[in-house]
Amino acid sequence: MLKNITWRRAVGWLLALAILFFLGRTLWASWAQVAQSGFTFQFNLPLFALSLFLLVPGRTFAVEAWRRILRTLGNPISLRFAVYAWFVSNLARFIPGNVFQLAAMMMLTDAAGVSKINIVLSQTVYAAIALSVAALYGVTLLPIAQEYIPLIVAAFAALIILFALPAVFQIMLNVSTWLLRQVRRNREIVAPRVRITFWQGLVAPIFSLCMWTINGFAFWLFVRSLTEISVSAIPAFIGMNAAAYFIGYASFITPSGLGFREASLAFFLGAFFPAPVAVSIAFLTRLWSIGGELLGVGIAVWLKPKQSSVVSIQSSVSGLPSPISNNSSTMDGQQ
Repeated sequence: MLKNITWRRAVGWLLALAILFFLGRTLWASWAQVAQSGFTFQFNLPLFALSLFLLVPGRTFAVEAWRRILRTLGNPISLRFAVYAWFVSNLARFIPGNVFQLAAMMMLTDAAGVSKINIVLSQTVYAAIALSVAALYGVTLLPIAQEYIPLIVAAFAALIILFALPAVFQIMLNVSTWLLRQVRRNREIVAPRVRITFWQGLVAPIFSLCMWTINGFAFWLFVRSLTEISVSAIPAFIGMNAAAYFIGYASFITPSGLGFREASLAFFLGAFFPAPVAVSIAFLTRLWSIGGELLGVGIAVWLKPKQSSVVSIQSSVSGLPSPISNNSSTMDGQQ
């Protein structure tokens, strides 16, 4: 098992470096043509600072969406503690495999008595919702989508309603539990039966939509801080930011989608800039995104609740009736 993880990690880094090498070669080979065209970058510090700051509230919407799912599973935690666990564990995303973030989150939430299996289930359900919204945002980049804007709006509304249905939420839990059972090879892990209303179910998909929208607008502001770009391009930038994240996440093998996200983003930006400019912006976007994550980590650590507050959460939860059926005891016993 350890050999497989080590081999996969090595392949992931090699693949990421190969993609970045070819992108860099494209940038180097054709930059002289851009210089001759008179294209120039211009740095706007206030817009850059605003774009960086917006990444924190944007991703906080994602935290709250996940926190609501976790609460439905019987593990309520405060928003401050959720923000701390989310942003700090996100640092592990740069390890290939996208699974080390879960391990870090389990360690960070253990003090609050959060079930490790519920961490996996809540993250899986949240990822399914968030990636579906990101994929639909990616569809808006298709030329034909511009001719059917009311249909696109209806598709977003339908997706949100679909994920808000209690039956769909339960299906996602069942599928997530089945996948976990296959990975752990433990047939005793049973899917929880939750009680959730349609209105409670609306939170995760709506907040995911808010997250992608704010992050995409922040991405437009970032590019605008580097060069001129029309306000009318904001919807396209929201779409390409979400689509690039989706492609990077789906790559799975590379650390935090490294290489795949840059390549896809450079392709999308090619509709607005010359190829080498698009590639350079894609590279800079990675650094900008990391800067936003580090800013979020700093704020999360600064606002981290005291240990006594975390313990009090665990104590208060123990006296509350669980929204999960008796199957949850079977799950917790497998930790």
